[in-house]
Amino acid sequence: MGNFTFKEKKLKDAYEARLAQLRKLTENLGDDEIYRWDETVRKHAATMKRVCRLLEEEEVSGYVTSRIKKNMETLLKRCASAELHIALVGAIKAGKSTLINALLGYEYASTRVTPETAALTKFRRGKENYVKVQFYTNEEWDNLYKSAVDSKASVFLEEYKQLQGDSNRDQWLSRGEEIFICDSREALVEEISRWTSSKSAVHYFVKEVEVGLTTFELPEGVVLVDTPGLDDVVEYRSNITRDYIDRANAVLVCVKSDALTGPEMATIYSVFANTRYNPEKVYIIATQLDTLNRPRENWEEQQREWLKYLKGRGAYNSLELAKKNLIPVSAYLYTLLQSYGNLDDEDDRYWDLDSILRKMRIRIEDIDRRYGELKEFTNIGLLNSKLYSEVAVHHKEILIKDIENSYECCREEIREAMGKIRKSQEEFIEASMGGMDEIRRKQEEYATKYQQAAADKKELQTLLKRLQNVMQKRANELEQRIMSLGVK
Repeated sequence: MGNFTFKEKKLKDAYEARLAQLRKLTENLGDDEIYRWDETVRKHAATMKRVCRLLEEEEVSGYVTSRIKKNMETLLKRCASAELHIALVGAIKAGKSTLINALLGYEYASTRVTPETAALTKFRRGKENYVKVQFYTNEEWDNLYKSAVDSKASVFLEEYKQLQGDSNRDQWLSRGEEIFICDSREALVEEISRWTSSKSAVHYFVKEVEVGLTTFELPEGVVLVDTPGLDDVVEYRSNITRDYIDRANAVLVCVKSDALTGPEMATIYSVFANTRYNPEKVYIIATQLDTLNRPRENWEEQQREWLKYLKGRGAYNSLELAKKNLIPVSAYLYTLLQSYGNLDDEDDRYWDLDSILRKMRIRIEDIDRRYGELKEFTNIGLLNSKLYSEVAVHHKEILIKDIENSYECCREEIREAMGKIRKSQEEFIEASMGGMDEIRRKQEEYATKYQQAAADKKELQTLLKRLQNVMQKRANELEQRIMSLGVK
């Protein structure tokens, strides 16, 4: 604040007392042990915690936008954990779960025709195989259900009613976390399905599932995350994915390889926007390559078309980076090749494999001779290698860089907000030392200024009300003082 000469000791004392209160708020913020994995991170977190405490105060909270609050919360979450998150995002049935299974080397995630991923599902290295389940709170569920009603998600509401969701609601909401240890892969699959299957009422109330795997090949601290579809009929769930994109340190955007239409490009551009235009962290995965009529030839044509858009400013802003981070995959073919030795002509998957091979002009009896070529075509090995060499190996450096970038963004946003607060408070103090005419002039000036503003209407109305209250209070004090002197 600027230097002011208060004409009244009462005002000066109140001003200094409030400053002392604000300074005290930033002391004794609690244990910062969770931030001690890196000294730079600890300092950033300590600073941001102090700022958060100050911005909660009544005098300034009205100036702080929901975006600033969200970005600060995201930063503190990143600081609190030395974990690198690789998120798989995309539209429903874009092949996210099939791709995760291929990357993990086993079919853990459900790939049924009906969408199964309604909650964040995290896979990480564990000392034992386990499934940890986190449930929605009552408040979170109320918001989710309201979102379904508001968006007229009729399929969701009908299935919820058919599965008697309301009769299960109280049993699961606000339950906290539960952990289940599994002795085998089969037990893991069964446990995952128990909490995520769309055929079970309990899945509605599950917020997050974490799966620990002893066979997880990525380093300790690296987490693969399967997310709800960006086009989920329940906006609340798709918003969870949008929020998570910003939290993630790398994002695999799964888009079906058969066409790049308006909705697919909208998905891609929204991801780049949510990553604050940090394109290096985004990998575009052209999934289900095996569904093309002639996979190799068709993809060559598709790739040229995709690159026209991905090299632009709304995406990579670089043809070289677009080529590097655009990866076509056939996760289902990879999974079929993994289990080929156990397939016979009584198994539907045998005929799925035969159908894909025919598109590639390969007879199924030649599979042993051309096995290596087919596996290379799936690009799962290439993607695993890129995730390891470009992301996982450097995960601590990437984490710290992302935290520093987030810190700078938050600092700029806060600096702008604080500038507005400072200007307003200085004008309040100057007005309080003026007469009645000055106070009325300032009140009218602020009323006109904020009535004309169009952006962020709700927050501006709150701010205007706060300004009017302060001005009216000061005017009343001055009027009482004048009356006490006998002036009419």
